[in-house]
Amino acid sequence: MTGHEGHVPMRWIDRVLLVFALSFCSTSLLFDRMAALEPGPMAPADSGLGGFFYWWGSTYDPLIVLNPLWLQIASGVSAFVFGPFYAVLAVALVRRREWIRWPAIIYASVMLYSMVIFLGVHTFGEPRPTVPWLVALLYAPYVLFPLALLRRMLPRRGPAGEVRPLFETGRG
Repeated sequence: MTGHEGHVPMRWIDRVLLVFALSFCSTSLLFDRMAALEPGPMAPADSGLGGFFYWWGSTYDPLIVLNPLWLQIASGVSAFVFGPFYAVLAVALVRRREWIRWPAIIYASVMLYSMVIFLGVHTFGEPRPTVPWLVALLYAPYVLFPLALLRRMLPRRGPAGEVRPLFETGRG
């Protein structure tokens, strides 16, 4: 007996979601935390993460340098609510925990709503990105990830109408 009888490997979509959850956990805790805690317009920084963030904003995405109050609040939610959630999601995916279904659906819905506002301001508000396609490319994963997570987490019905489990356990 090896102890691996009945073990079902992690699905490819769960692996992809895991990579994005871990990536977003770090960006939320690094970049969004800075934007949330920076009062008003961002001060120029010469080096480090702050320097990179300021360079990116002043070169391509002036809205993040302007850092209006609504963006500080949204960044705070991302840093201090979504950031920890990504870590919990990662653990739940690895451990195959069914309880993650509804928190993930709620997260994905809130994230998509906030991205509509964020991208709407980027598209129709001022200041606009200097290279819109590049900024859209950067933020696309923040729309695609919640859509993929919704697709994975929404309940599916089995042949008898029962809700199918999220994760195959190999038991039975």
